[in-house]
Amino acid sequence: MASVTEFVNAWKEALANKDSSRIAEFLTEDFRFVGATTGRNETKQEILDWLASDPNSISLNNLEVLYENDEVAAVLQDADSGKLGKGKVMAVYTKRDGKISQAWHMVGGWRKN
Repeated sequence: MASVTEFVNAWKEALANKDSSRIAEFLTEDFRFVGATTGRNETKQEILDWLASDPNSISLNNLEVLYENDEVAAVLQDADSGKLGKGKVMAVYTKRDGKISQAWHMVGGWRKN
């Protein structure tokens, strides 16, 4: 079973390297990415394609795992997007069979750098 820290580190690598191949191993086939503040609702393939293209050059830092067990994880971290500025990301991940089945992200406090 992958930990949420391993998953987020792989996500950061995917953004930095525009290579989402490692992320795929963490996700269930029916994975959904839900952006609570952006209205996004994307499939596994859509999110892999997005990570590989890195449209906003987002970096993630200061991961704090608020809670994690075999079914769910909640985290808080800093996000920096050249386009949007800096903000905080709260994410809740659901897990199934040792993989991430859903990622629900809420970003707040965007401010220009």
